[in-house]
Amino acid sequence: MLKSVNGCAHEWFISLTESEDEAQLDVRLIDSLQAILQTQKIAVFARENALKEQNITLITDNLTEQNFTSERIDSLYLKLQDNKIHTCLCSQLRISYIPICHCESVIGFVVAVHTKEEILDTNQFGTAVNVLHIYANQRHVLFKNRLDPLTELLNRQTFESKLMEVIAGHDHDERREQIDEHCAWYLGMLDIDNFKQVNDQFGHVIGDEVLILIARLIKTNFRSQDYIFRYGGEEFSVLFKCAAEDTAVLILERLRGMIAQHIFPQVGTITISIGFTELESGRVLSTLVQQADVALYDSKRSGRNKVTNFKHIEGQHHLEYAVEHEHELFK
Repeated sequence: MLKSVNGCAHEWFISLTESEDEAQLDVRLIDSLQAILQTQKIAVFARENALKEQNITLITDNLTEQNFTSERIDSLYLKLQDNKIHTCLCSQLRISYIPICHCESVIGFVVAVHTKEEILDTNQFGTAVNVLHIYANQRHVLFKNRLDPLTELLNRQTFESKLMEVIAGHDHDERREQIDEHCAWYLGMLDIDNFKQVNDQFGHVIGDEVLILIARLIKTNFRSQDYIFRYGGEEFSVLFKCAAEDTAVLILERLRGMIAQHIFPQVGTITISIGFTELESGRVLSTLVQQADVALYDSKRSGRNKVTNFKHIEGQHHLEYAVEHEHELFK
């Protein structure tokens, strides 16, 4: 078996680096680990991204008989900070804990369960560690590819794919388990008012600093389970879930007020205009984006520094007319 494991290791390495998204990467990791460690009982825990400290979350789990409480997960994670493999005997089981390391930092761990009689040698563990290094690197690459390099918000391409997931009801993020299933999704489009004047008066370096600060303020206003994107230029978008339309307004008004009161270095005060719409089932992606854009256009048209709900202006503006004339206000 060891010869077979070593002989096909390169195929697992290639398979992991060819993964195009996190879900595919996780499936290929489990397949390779089950073959290398000769067990179907594998669980993977990791931080959501390697760029910052976060709680460890369950990625995938075939250990249905194991009880992984949050306290136990945290305890195991701290224990594995020594970046060493730990093995223990529990009843008739031999349990191995293998750290996942990225850039000399432990970002998660794998749990593999065998019977007491099944003993792995160093070659199998060594191959598993190498696979986990490649997995962590590929996971980091996939995460970075989803980000806007300036603001480190999610980028436009990720916006389109995530919006399609949400509309189709395929957003299965573990972080959302405790959110009321009766809550509705909302799409908000945000644009910095008179941003061209900032670039013209202070230069693009200062303009970029404003974009970075705006991105940080947006992050502080939303939860970790919400999605925040740099849509393009000085325009941002948010996908968030809440219990009622009035709550969505309060959330966006809070953000608008926070930014209006913030003093930006050299520039002073800046305002944003916001438009939003509820993500109703049965609507196509382009229509939902256009609704939020039209609401944003109305905020611009009626004086800027305002939040507009598409439902309140629906029928007041011809959509094509609004789209044709929005460039006059988005400056």
